[in-house]
Amino acid sequence: MRLEKKYFPHYITILVLMIVAVGYFSSKVKKRQQKQFCWATVQSKINTTNNLDSLLDFEIDEFQTLVEQSLMIRSEMLRIGNEIKQNEEQPISSKNLEFLKENTEMCLTLRDQLYNVTNRYECALDASTEELEEEQIPEFIRTKAVMLSLAAALTLYDNYLMGAMLFENDKRLRRIVNDPDKGFGISANQLLEITLAANSISKQKRIQDGIHFFEEKQLLFINEDDDDFEYLKLLINSSPAYNHIKNIGTKELLKKKFKMFGRISRDVMAELREEGFDGVSKFFGNSVGLVESRKGKLYGKEEVRKKLLATLQPLDILLEKTPFRLTDKLIPGHFGHVAIWVGNQKELKEKGLWDNEVIAPYHQKITPEGYNEESKDGYLIVEALREEVKLSSLEEFMNIDDIAILRPVFTEGKSEKEKESLLLTFRQVGKEYDFNFDVNTTDKIVCSELAYVCFPQINWPTEKTVGRFTISPDNIANLCWNNIPLQLITFYHDGKKCPEEKQLKLLKELMTQK
Repeated sequence: MRLEKKYFPHYITILVLMIVAVGYFSSKVKKRQQKQFCWATVQSKINTTNNLDSLLDFEIDEFQTLVEQSLMIRSEMLRIGNEIKQNEEQPISSKNLEFLKENTEMCLTLRDQLYNVTNRYECALDASTEELEEEQIPEFIRTKAVMLSLAAALTLYDNYLMGAMLFENDKRLRRIVNDPDKGFGISANQLLEITLAANSISKQKRIQDGIHFFEEKQLLFINEDDDDFEYLKLLINSSPAYNHIKNIGTKELLKKKFKMFGRISRDVMAELREEGFDGVSKFFGNSVGLVESRKGKLYGKEEVRKKLLATLQPLDILLEKTPFRLTDKLIPGHFGHVAIWVGNQKELKEKGLWDNEVIAPYHQKITPEGYNEESKDGYLIVEALREEVKLSSLEEFMNIDDIAILRPVFTEGKSEKEKESLLLTFRQVGKEYDFNFDVNTTDKIVCSELAYVCFPQINWPTEKTVGRFTISPDNIANLCWNNIPLQLITFYHDGKKCPEEKQLKLLKELMTQK
């Protein structure tokens, strides 16, 4: 039968409505099946651990690693994207091509892991009072479970937005990501598949439901003293996608179902297009960097910086506390970060190391243009950050509330041991961040592993977690309690210097209060 041309649009409309209706009812069935599977999984895990709260704490700790990987990948993508944009008339270098393929593979693995976290506790969002009572799940624990699922979903969406901004608007980059590569196990049209999945109505509607639940419940538990809860809350609130998704209406969601790319990514890109790449960097700056709710209490305090400079000596270990930062929330113990002071040009010359081939490549960082030897204005701190192990200045480092300076005590062969440790410290510069936090790996390193690797003369305490040996900043601080093998030189707490006669006592109290 031939359709009249004037009736054709009506048939198309009816067909579309039928497809939407079938999709709606099939999604309802699928959703019901997913919920049943989700609760069965939760029940089996509760039976194994006997405590959903402990299980959540463990999984949030594991989830933090995925967040750290996401932040690192975004940071690297911004750097490479900027490099490619600045050389638009030149072919993309082989180094950057390799990076893009390797990170595409890494992003796909990371996406699957984040999806697993999102789906694992999604059913807590729809849990009835009867189900909660039957499983004996308190409302606070249920809220944390929903927040974990929501935080994973938003992290996924933020990762997509970053990729959309960089790749969907650049023909060369888009082709690279969509092209298959057997060597990396990448199939064709990965970017297209990611885009379609990210702009699914059901997925974005579920994120909206999670956001509404979170905004309602977080006010009920504002006085809860729970680091996991605070970590998830900070992560959700700092998500670039958070406000964009929650403000989309249902009609807008339905409209974009029939468009190739989602409204969110297009709107964000349209807003930033005039600003160019700098706009993208600014938009994601908070989520790429160390998400923080305020500045540290020692930030910008020049008088304190001068006192610290007068105190510091090569190989001093710096411990810091930043309770206002996202990354501090789940690090066990009081301190959250470790770094090593390497000293300035004069001090390294005195030790006969300034012209050593290991240190020579960093002369310009240690003594930058306009360097003042007396003020020690160079980059004299080695620390492991997400992007890599790098040299930093004390001014940069002082965005903190607490700082403790620990000095290694060498009883025999001091000169040779100091030289060994300084060279080992410089050998770490440029290494990648160790997201497995495993002290038995040397190609990648995390902040507290710096001390473990750079001071082989010390018998460091470690802990076994999830099949790997780790060392925390507090593990390092514990060794100063008896002034051997580390001595506490000075301690600033909550932005103020602690009196010398009280500093060790206060340090112990802070480290044992949890």
